[in-house]
Amino acid sequence: MPTRTHLLKALEEMATLLELAGANTFKVGAYSKAVRILGDETIDIGALVAAGKLTDIDGIGKGIAEKVVEFWTTGQITELDELRGQFPPGLVELTEIPGFGAKKARAVFDELGIASVAALEEAARDGRLEKLKGFAKKTAEKVLEGIALMRKHSGRFRIDVAWSAAQPILEALRAHPAVERVEAAGSLRRWRETAKDIDFVCATPRPADVMEAFVTMPGVESVTGKGDTKASVRLESGMQADLRCVEPSQFAYALAHFTGSKEHNVRLRQRALDRGLKLNEYGLFPDGSEESLPATAEEDIHRHLGLAFIAPELREDMGEIEAAEKDALPTLLTRNDIVGLMHLHTPASDGQPSLQDYAEWAHRQGIAWMGIADHSQSAAYAGGLKPDVVRRQWSEIDAVNAEWGPKGVRLLKGIESDILVDGALDYDDDVLAGFDFIVASVHSRFNLSEDEQTARILRAVAHPRTTILGHMTGRLLLKRDGYAVRQKEILEACARAGTIVEINANPHRLDLDWRLVRFALESGCLLSIGPDAHEISGLDDLRYGLGVARKGWATADRVVNCWSAEKFLEYARVKK
Repeated sequence: MPTRTHLLKALEEMATLLELAGANTFKVGAYSKAVRILGDETIDIGALVAAGKLTDIDGIGKGIAEKVVEFWTTGQITELDELRGQFPPGLVELTEIPGFGAKKARAVFDELGIASVAALEEAARDGRLEKLKGFAKKTAEKVLEGIALMRKHSGRFRIDVAWSAAQPILEALRAHPAVERVEAAGSLRRWRETAKDIDFVCATPRPADVMEAFVTMPGVESVTGKGDTKASVRLESGMQADLRCVEPSQFAYALAHFTGSKEHNVRLRQRALDRGLKLNEYGLFPDGSEESLPATAEEDIHRHLGLAFIAPELREDMGEIEAAEKDALPTLLTRNDIVGLMHLHTPASDGQPSLQDYAEWAHRQGIAWMGIADHSQSAAYAGGLKPDVVRRQWSEIDAVNAEWGPKGVRLLKGIESDILVDGALDYDDDVLAGFDFIVASVHSRFNLSEDEQTARILRAVAHPRTTILGHMTGRLLLKRDGYAVRQKEILEACARAGTIVEINANPHRLDLDWRLVRFALESGCLLSIGPDAHEISGLDDLRYGLGVARKGWATADRVVNCWSAEKFLEYARVKK
């Protein structure tokens, strides 16, 4: 039976093959947009297909709806099969190389007959690639860097892919009558930005029954291993998932062990040894004893070792054990601390939700304020707003606030201003003065030198009207490294200027990287968590940004999403 995962893969392949075939950008873009829209798990594709109402979804036209229906009912798309027949299978793989799109892939195929990564790598090394029209020695170097990056990240998945794959499995296991407790562990529980696999730890007196349910769940593509207490499967997403079953008395120890990280666990085991104890996934044993110290929760384990509880996000051996020993760990912010969200796009630029949609969502979710931030005028590719459109949107926001203000929801007038190549913002001062807040972001000229890119951003963050620095490095996880920039120098400049630093919560970005969040805080920066939402489902990306903030030791007082709208507006006004 077709699934959402298989459908999205088919539509993604359609977009790639159409671009290889020279289709117009609007048609290619429509398929890419459909992937983004139909990836929203709140959309019941099967029900819409059955009712013939796919085109009721904004952004799904008649042509794509027909393809979705065909795939959902037959498991294939005739046009996709025809397109596959036009090109060697390896040509699509070339488009997955960071920075090497369909146009370049088609060029090397037409001119050199290259249709595999290995052949492209050879051509980049022996000089053939740089001789092609439109290519150069620097292009060949970038191709080799892209291939290295692709291989480096091979077999890794973004956190949103892991999270989405884990949730239905957790729900099914929790509903199983033989399961007493179950949690996801590993990189996912620590909220790492990517993961290789998903680990589940389950407490049960009947492991055989639970493992049988696990390996036969919907979404399992194949079983790769099954023993007495462990089973491994390959999911439709391509991820591997492992289930470990333990006795209920061992659950806390197994969960802590398989949560990791490896470096954190090594330190804990040594701490146990220093105290005459042996720590492993089954328990904490005094020397010469086969009976573990009791632990119903991980807090008990930490207490046995003379430590305050260490949240899973912090378990990276980056000072958390020393802080826990002194009871000096921060009180990390939580979802309940969040009352505002900013960096939201509307149909005025390249977003889907209307102002009303955002206000309604905020009211349902108990969010008090939402900061609209469409693209600025230089971002023509994303429908950037000209000054007259900006002013019209301000009037529309006023009207929405008149309706929703009495209900406790307020929309703020913002913009995501392109940082121009010289570091200037994207409007004249009279337009900039009218915004409640400004997110300044780089969207072009990623190839500037480190000195040039750093100077560009330094000028932007020093601008008195820049409220927030958006996605500081421009990285796309598993696809594109961030541009060359001296990140710590920029963070220190943000602290001096009072410019807030964004944790872009889009799981493709998660930029600021969690490894620098703590440095930003120690430098005196304030943080914002920006979903960079282009669909309503994108607002749920808050969970990933929250994970990054917690992983960077962030507290509620240092994250402006936890402030009232009035406090945030006053901060932005004073900075201006």
